[in-house]
Amino acid sequence: MERVRNRVFRKPVPSFPKTVAIETQSGCNGRCVFCQYPQLKDQLPRGRMSDEVFEKIARECASRSASPRHGAPERFILCLDNEPLLDSRLATRFAGLQRYCPRSVRNLTTNASLLTREKVEELIGTGLVNELFLSVNGESKAVYETLMGLPYERVMKNLEGLCAWLRQHPEIRKTLRVRVNTVRMKLVAPEIPAMRERWGAEGFELHVIDMDSRGDQLDLKAVPDEVMRPNTSCRRPFHTMVFTWEGDAVICCVDYKRAVKLGNVREQTVYEIWNGPWATLLRKEYLARDFTHLRICATCKVNS
Repeated sequence: MERVRNRVFRKPVPSFPKTVAIETQSGCNGRCVFCQYPQLKDQLPRGRMSDEVFEKIARECASRSASPRHGAPERFILCLDNEPLLDSRLATRFAGLQRYCPRSVRNLTTNASLLTREKVEELIGTGLVNELFLSVNGESKAVYETLMGLPYERVMKNLEGLCAWLRQHPEIRKTLRVRVNTVRMKLVAPEIPAMRERWGAEGFELHVIDMDSRGDQLDLKAVPDEVMRPNTSCRRPFHTMVFTWEGDAVICCVDYKRAVKLGNVREQTVYEIWNGPWATLLRKEYLARDFTHLRICATCKVNS
């Protein structure tokens, strides 16, 4: 039944990824209990994506704009297992995407700990970012700091400053999509109504995301009360391409250990990786529930 459902209800795989996620620089200042980065940070390679690799990805995505049926990606997300605002070149990166793919959504997903007024004006005030996702887990100080390990007062000050700035710039607010993301967990669940009311009053969406085991790469000791079940209907490998700062294309955004690599953009084009025999085989195996080469998918669980 799972195989039938996946085949019947899944849209055809596009000839080019709809979403491209790019890790421009490694590293995060958060200590979120639902993320394996704090557990793996000393094991993962650290560095920045070179200008040449980033430009190559952007140019190849731009080349698809000439095709009326298979255009450039709908969305770029400059984030993987990192806090993007740690990258001092982030504005330059977004400017490159705006130049090469002006019609695509340019998404900033951040924990807001570094989202100062200066950053708001640099990235949002200039139009470089036209979609803002804020990772906020909890309404109270106790829950927030337990789950994210960031200073509650500083983050809330930044968010209040963002709201005030947007109220002062209604012309920008009209075109900027703002969404608050919170991970579904028993600790945060009682605070979701208050979060919905608070951020809804600012015109922000509130999106509750199922917690997942990150392909079984996350040690769940910090969240022992969560009831996890197999993730049998993942859409990520069918519409999103994810690049690490080294140029590796990995199977999805939760593969922090780089367990399943599709290729490397230094050696192949984005199109070749996305449509190559290896990526095609992996998608077919997933639909057939054959995890010969997809142990990360076989062990991935969610708490929905």
